[in-house]
Amino acid sequence: MPVILLLFAACLIAQPSKFSPAVAQRDDVKKALAFIDAHFDAQVAEWIKITEIPGPSGHESVRAAYIKGEVEKAGLTVSIDASGNVEARRKGSGGGPTVVFAAHMDTVFPAGTDVHVTRTPDGRLHAPGVGDNSASVANLLQAIRAIREANLNTKGDILYLFTVQEEVGLKGMYAWLERNPKVADLLVGLDGALGPVNYGALGIYWSRMKFTAPGAHTNRSKGAPNPVLAAAHCITEIYSVPAPGDSVYNAGGMMTAGNVVNAVPQEVTFTVDLRTVDKQLLASLDDAIVSKCDAAARAQKVTFAREWIQKSEAGGRPEQLEDRRRHPIVQTGIDVLRYLRIPLIKGSEAVATGSTDANVGVVNGIPSISVGRAHGGANHTLREWADIASARLGAKQIILLAAALTEP
Repeated sequence: MPVILLLFAACLIAQPSKFSPAVAQRDDVKKALAFIDAHFDAQVAEWIKITEIPGPSGHESVRAAYIKGEVEKAGLTVSIDASGNVEARRKGSGGGPTVVFAAHMDTVFPAGTDVHVTRTPDGRLHAPGVGDNSASVANLLQAIRAIREANLNTKGDILYLFTVQEEVGLKGMYAWLERNPKVADLLVGLDGALGPVNYGALGIYWSRMKFTAPGAHTNRSKGAPNPVLAAAHCITEIYSVPAPGDSVYNAGGMMTAGNVVNAVPQEVTFTVDLRTVDKQLLASLDDAIVSKCDAAARAQKVTFAREWIQKSEAGGRPEQLEDRRRHPIVQTGIDVLRYLRIPLIKGSEAVATGSTDANVGVVNGIPSISVGRAHGGANHTLREWADIASARLGAKQIILLAAALTEP
């Protein structure tokens, strides 16, 4: 038996999977994988091109137009929905599930950011957004071409989805699923590092806490309602709220107040970022934080209002997601990573969390995972970088998942 098959068999655990090395040995799959190897230089060139197309959340239209044109060249009918998501369906022969592969087009960087890519001798690309998520977009585009070139045999349909506004609350994916509630049988989010497989959903609540009052000149401010004091007391009180388990919060990441020195401002705001995979804990912590704001506002005789920025629900703790862990999509993802010899930490090959478009599938009961794109680091900073060679595995991973998951 070939060494790679022995290694694969030795790593198998008692979880159902739709992948085996035999899938990778199919002639059509081998042809698709060979396409990735033969055209990898072109994939990297396109990766650089995509990275250098600015894509701030809410302003992805230029990227979307490029992607639409490239997918059309691959022989598919492409549409752009009302939100700006790009989608195309590749029909299967019938009898298998519809698998959605989703890569978000947006980046966290505002318009005007220098997104020029630098390639360094150590085999890396450096630029804001080069990893998150330009690499996934490039990987998926190249996988689409490889699947077409190889005439990959799939029983189920493959739906290619390039989403908008993932970085500001998974808005594109939520909107797509609302319009297409029964389309996806399985969902694979393409985002993050290569390994592990994420099958849960990190709940993320972003809020803007706003305190208002009439305001006052400094000379007449003694005893006047003061939104600054309310906000300050509130932040202090929020940090007295225990954050058990995996939960974490950040109060005051962004703040606004007055614009002159000699006046009590009429309005003060600060943000709260609250995160946990535990649904009940997410709700209880949110209630506790809001109650601190209410109390601070009453004490200072100012008005308080909470404004939502983002509200992504939690999938649940690992013990609450045992059925999700047993679904074949999870072990299939792990087995594909192992076949490609992507390092995984023993015991953490799959984790019950995630902060990607796949979260939307998780909280809506669709068997969903997220898998990575390339090795890299410093995401969401101007120092972001990605390892070039590993993107080859990111693209091959999509082909192997498509071949395996579209089977009945």
